[in-house]
Amino acid sequence: MLNQLWHDLWIIVFVILIVIGVFSGQGLVIGFGAMGLLVAGISWMWNKLSLQDVTYERELSQQRVFIGEEVTMNVVLTNRKPIPLGRLRAEDEMPKSVNIANAHVVSSYNPESQTLCHSTSMGWYDRIRWQYQFTCSKRGFFRLGPVHLESGDLFGLFSSHANIRGDDYVLVYPRVVSLPELGLPYGRPLGDSKDGMRIYEDASRPMGLRDYQLGDPLKTVDWKATARMQQLQVRTFEPSSSMTLILVVAVDTTAHYWEGYSPVYLERVITAAASMATYAYEQQYSVGLFSNGTPVLADRPMRIPPSRSPEQLSIILEALATVRPIAMGPMDAQLGDNWQQFAMGATIVVVSGYISEEMTNVLRRARASGYRIVVLFVGDEECPQLAAGIVVHQLNEHFAMMELENEFAPG
Repeated sequence: MLNQLWHDLWIIVFVILIVIGVFSGQGLVIGFGAMGLLVAGISWMWNKLSLQDVTYERELSQQRVFIGEEVTMNVVLTNRKPIPLGRLRAEDEMPKSVNIANAHVVSSYNPESQTLCHSTSMGWYDRIRWQYQFTCSKRGFFRLGPVHLESGDLFGLFSSHANIRGDDYVLVYPRVVSLPELGLPYGRPLGDSKDGMRIYEDASRPMGLRDYQLGDPLKTVDWKATARMQQLQVRTFEPSSSMTLILVVAVDTTAHYWEGYSPVYLERVITAAASMATYAYEQQYSVGLFSNGTPVLADRPMRIPPSRSPEQLSIILEALATVRPIAMGPMDAQLGDNWQQFAMGATIVVVSGYISEEMTNVLRRARASGYRIVVLFVGDEECPQLAAGIVVHQLNEHFAMMELENEFAPG
């Protein structure tokens, strides 16, 4: 605002000089005033055109990375017009968790951001490129930008400003560690399996109909077919011998949401879940995800059906990367309403830093219905007493050791 008043004052001075020259008959004064107005007019027009056809682009070597993985970023400024720019400043808002090497970075008005600065001049149809290496220090989905551009005329009388909002982002996967580092036995982290690989009918693979037999569950009765054929008919399904693991990731870390949350527990939960998902995928389990977290992006849901597809692990890690401390509801209520929909015979791995009394009852009912239950408890308190047959791994000491050695830092 102060600069604009200063520029307007100069224009008023030039106009006054012309008026004085006209009334006094001083041609030199008139010429000086006219020259000043001409320069001001050219500067004004130059300023208006300064940021037109100027582009700021980022080229990232990859957009999905792990914590500490190095990314190459090229910043390209392009002036696509036949007018040079005596000065151009670009301020790019970057997440604070992005550590950029050998760059001019200053503090931002946003406490969660930092500003990457570039100052240069450009010729007509000119292009300037900078290359940086950066790493990310915590998991999450991070948008890059916006970019604030500032330029003006060659004489410095006027300034133009523009904001550019791009679509660039970096998705940082959660940390993945080996099972022994977590305190889990690599050979049997899910407990002993005396029965080997059990075979169940897969409800997602219908095969046909047959007559009802004593002992068939009523939920398999096809009532429309029964009415049509005047005899009880039940649906049959193809058997499935694949091992299924459902990761239950509990976002709530305290008894009540208004008590806040523990960022340490939350990051422990995410790290343990990501590590278990990686292990299960490597062991050719059919892996799924169930969480009471809220998704950051609509295309990364918090509930992922079990699958052994090649991209399943990436989908689960992307979902875990975006988990926030905001729960859609208590995990005991969420799991209590949905565990019956899990594939029969599946292993349910609950990863949590807090287990309520209601949650213990839900796990007891699921165990009684034939599901194998494994609990990875990351809280510093002792895990509550659970029903017989439920495998419990207390992981707080191993996480505390990693945190002490700076191998694991809460986000």
